[in-house]
Amino acid sequence: MDINWTSARLSNFILKCMMIRLMKNFMWRHREIKKALVGISSFLAAIFAVTICVTAGEPYQRYVMDKNYFSCDIPEDWELIRDKDKDEDYKIYEIQLVKGSASIYVSYYARDNEDFNSYEDYIRRNSSNVLGETRNARENYGPVKEINIGGRKGFELSRERMVYLHPQSKSDESRALVEKQYVMPAKEGFYVLHLSASKTVFPDGLPVFEKIAKSFRPGIN
Repeated sequence: MDINWTSARLSNFILKCMMIRLMKNFMWRHREIKKALVGISSFLAAIFAVTICVTAGEPYQRYVMDKNYFSCDIPEDWELIRDKDKDEDYKIYEIQLVKGSASIYVSYYARDNEDFNSYEDYIRRNSSNVLGETRNARENYGPVKEINIGGRKGFELSRERMVYLHPQSKSDESRALVEKQYVMPAKEGFYVLHLSASKTVFPDGLPVFEKIAKSFRPGIN
């Protein structure tokens, strides 16, 4: 037997075994790396999804007015203001939500409230100025519209006006203010949802206002 030929065959055999082993190790490591990359991708996707969920909409909580006059969802990152003593004195039970230059009022006007005789009186006095004008150099009132709010009859009021930033001074510096109101009659009084914001901020406050209105539930039918 040719020893050199046998050694050559043995060497080739050993070399092939080593190559096969190296290929198997490479394939195994490749699969492990691929699994790790898939895991990392899934983890990042999950974080991204959670981030989108949190930032896509503000967190809300349920608010129930005293004596169950009304309930609605309110944004947690808006400041909640309530004056219980004033509510009892004026028979107007309301909360104010504030964020920057935007304010949202959610109010129940009891039948014996101190400000308005009825929802018709409220609409009349909030759809024009004290002179009965609906348009002038500083104010613009929109027409009163009949609407449906959660299956209830309601009315929409709107207004744009210029307000003085320093009313106690001689300065004429002003800011454009936009307002939107929903008025809903009730058996004993009426409800008002009122958004007021600077013209630049109003588009950001409107979706919050609409969400509150959609979630609104009266306690006095």
